[in-house]
Amino acid sequence: MTIDTLWYTRCPVPTASGIAIQLGWIDAEFEPDGIVVRSLASSPDIQVRKAHYLLTRDDLFRHGGNTPPLVAASQGKDLRVIGLSWTDTSQPVLVLPESDIRTAADLRGKRLALPRRVNDPIDFWNGTVARTYDTVLRGAGLTLDDVELVDLPIEREFIEDAKPNTTQHGALWGAHANASIQRHEAIALVRGEVDAIASEAAIGASLAATLRLRVVADPGRDGDPTNNGVPLVLSVSGPLLDSYPELVTRWLARVLAAADWAAANEPEAKRVLAAEAGIAEDFVEDAYSADVHEQLGIQLDERAASALRSQADHLGRLGRLAGPVDVDALIDPAPLASARELLAAQPSAPDLNHERNQCAS
Repeated sequence: MTIDTLWYTRCPVPTASGIAIQLGWIDAEFEPDGIVVRSLASSPDIQVRKAHYLLTRDDLFRHGGNTPPLVAASQGKDLRVIGLSWTDTSQPVLVLPESDIRTAADLRGKRLALPRRVNDPIDFWNGTVARTYDTVLRGAGLTLDDVELVDLPIEREFIEDAKPNTTQHGALWGAHANASIQRHEAIALVRGEVDAIASEAAIGASLAATLRLRVVADPGRDGDPTNNGVPLVLSVSGPLLDSYPELVTRWLARVLAAADWAAANEPEAKRVLAAEAGIAEDFVEDAYSADVHEQLGIQLDERAASALRSQADHLGRLGRLAGPVDVDALIDPAPLASARELLAAQPSAPDLNHERNQCAS
């Protein structure tokens, strides 16, 4: 396997990968090698773009929600989890302001929207919503059998809401994607076809502000936060790691350095995170937390690994996995250990005008 290009993708969520990309540090790291760094978003080829969900490339770094890598692994894709990040993330169940639903216990017998993307091979949002409901109901001594799940079939694919034209370093997702992902659920709620919807992070903060929705319960704030976005997964293609472990180490070292930079530069970091999530800066702390800039570190600790195992079990119960996933076998701790050693030996980041690079998306 020869390499002249490294590809990456990230979800519209707070990650140190997004910070490192926006600061230009990933480019600077590999430019001396003559290696071009590209976002999936820079390709007009729909199959290249779909690798964000399907993880079909042998030269790809991905940092984002955990559902696609778990599903891809269950289908036999060769990928490795080289890092996990844990960001406080709101996961509210929302109702109209005039609703009589005040607590999770009041959801008994109510109609809860359950969107279903009929043309998407990996319907991460359906699983996210289902887990939020399950967690909230169990916290109130209820189960999914105590509510009516209203099926909302949606034909439009997620990838159709990706940015149509981006730069070499832009993200696939942004404000348009976040604003549109729950359009069917929001319409059903306003029309009175459902009594409640589940949301998440940037999407929920924007939607709640637009419709003045009220939060009934939020396991991301009070409860078990494990879901598609907790923990986030930093993965790499297996063939890339096997053939070029030193490149993976160097990539990961820049990501670790970006997490340190964010922790020390709160205002700038939050501006970058808002752009990454496709939301106004005012919504960053509502969607995540006041300390989000300090929560971008890459770990492989037991808390995050246990949550990833729990998420794999959840997806298995939903029938989303092609087969069982051995999460412990999927995790490779060697690149993170090597990256920490490299960063300790060479702690300084590239000397770049990061404000210029922040505009690259």
